[in-house]
Order: sequence, then C-alpha cells, then structure tokens
Amino acid sequence: MGLLDNIAGIAGEAIKNAVPSGNGPDGQLRPSPAREFLGQELYGVDCRGANLYVHENAVVIDKTGGGLFNLGDNNFKVIPFKSIVAIQAKLTSTVLSGYIEFETANSPLSVGSDSAERCSENSVILSGTEERFAEAKAALQYVFNHICQ
Repeated sequence: MGLLDNIAGIAGEAIKNAVPSGNGPDGQLRPSPAREFLGQELYGVDCRGANLYVHENAVVIDKTGGGLFNLGDNNFKVIPFKSIVAIQAKLTSTVLSGYIEFETANSPLSVGSDSAERCSENSVILSGTEERFAEAKAALQYVFNHICQ
C-alpha cells in the first residue's frame, strides 16, 4: 500500500466521520478533534486556517489548517465555557474578514486591527460567505446562552 493509498484511506475516513454542516467539500466538515473527550459537537464552522467547534460545555479551536484534506498535526485548543470571560466578534464585513475571539482570564483581547486577531490562539477568522457568518452566529448564540446566565 503506497503513500497515496494511505492518504486516500485517511481522507475517506474523515469524510465518513465528518460533521454535516454544509460548509466543506460535499457538505462535510472535519470532525472535532476533541469529539472522543467531549462528545459530539453541536456546531461546526469552517474558518480560514482553522475550524471552530462548539460542544455542550466547551469551544474547540482546531488550527490544523481548517481544510478537510489538510492532513498534519492535530493541534487544537479546548476552552471550557466557564473559562470564557469575554467574546470579541465581527460577524460581517464589507472589506475585511470577520472573526471571533474568546478571552480567558489570562489572555487579554487583541486590540487595534484585524491582523491582531489573526495572531491570537483564541481566535478564528471567518471565511467570507453569508452561510459561514450565519453558522458562526448560531454557534455564538449557543455559547452566549450558556456563559451569560
């Protein structure tokens, strides 16, 4: 079995286990890397360079590249809802991409520019489609309902 066969097999497994979100190839999003620890993700948003997942009690930022076929290190960050002290978001924009940034007690919000949010490990840059902005808004509504009670 060659390298390309291995890659095709891994990609096939990713498609089979993907979250139906309608925002990736074939309407599929790569499964949350924290699924085995946190259970099934409730929301998944395909972002630029990362994926954002919302589980029952936590947010997961998966910075493995944000693409279904981008195979590499499985680096992700889990932010429990109880650790989120603020959220900075720009869901729509005519010039720049939107973003969502989660502030925790020890990580101050980026201030000043869109490029500052790109460098934060607690943020994702939204792809510029209305569908992605709507998915992000629905995911944020769930998070707000749980952290603002």
